[in-house]
Amino acid sequence: MVWGGIGYHSRTPLVRIAGILNSQRYISEVLETVVLPYLQGLATAIFQQDNARPHVARIVQRFFVNHQIELLPWPACSLDLSPIENL
Repeated sequence: MVWGGIGYHSRTPLVRIAGILNSQRYISEVLETVVLPYLQGLATAIFQQDNARPHVARIVQRFFVNHQIELLPWPACSLDLSPIENL
């Protein structure tokens, strides 16, 4: 699997994820290493993700609260609405 993020005028590096992604790996391999540095370089940001299990786990939700990352509410089963799916 490959994870990537896009912004209005920028993008994150792509992250290759081998094997199964769980919530702890999502935090350590994506959120801490890519998302936090990326968001710190932006004046304002709202983070959007789908409702995959690793994304909605309590430990991940606490991570967002602890790092004051604002989340865009996203309806379940709406992968086709995600702008990155068209890249």
